[in-house]
Amino acid sequence: MEDKHQGKTKKNKIATSEHKSKGLVVIPYVAGVSERISRTLKKHDIATAMRPHTTIRKMVVHPKDKQEPVKTPNCVYEVPCGSCELTYVGETKRTFGTRLDEHRREAEKASQQKYTRSKRKESESHFKNSAISDHVARANHIINWGESKILERE
Repeated sequence: MEDKHQGKTKKNKIATSEHKSKGLVVIPYVAGVSERISRTLKKHDIATAMRPHTTIRKMVVHPKDKQEPVKTPNCVYEVPCGSCELTYVGETKRTFGTRLDEHRREAEKASQQKYTRSKRKESESHFKNSAISDHVARANHIINWGESKILERE
């Protein structure tokens, strides 16, 4: 009797081994969506495991303090014009905020000068200290300082 019983268990073991899953997929848990995906994958013999999208560790642990962009030295930055689609790309070894302030002062100085037609033509032949102040003086455009950003850090 034991032989027959053992034979049946062997057949059952063989039958269950054929129904093993084809693999495991780990998906982030989103209420309502993850369960549907899990049921669909189960039909194709793919096991699923769900993990939380945000963990306590991600919320609590911050190994580095975020540095303010204006305090970033050695960077490549972009300053867009508010009146047209031109952008100025510059590079500085000093902090981004210091260089941006210099550009702002130069642009304000260039925009405050009043020219007659002949003086404007004469001034256009002379270049300012930066391309931003040249653009402000020649095109009479306004720079969008709030949209200035760092493109790359060295």
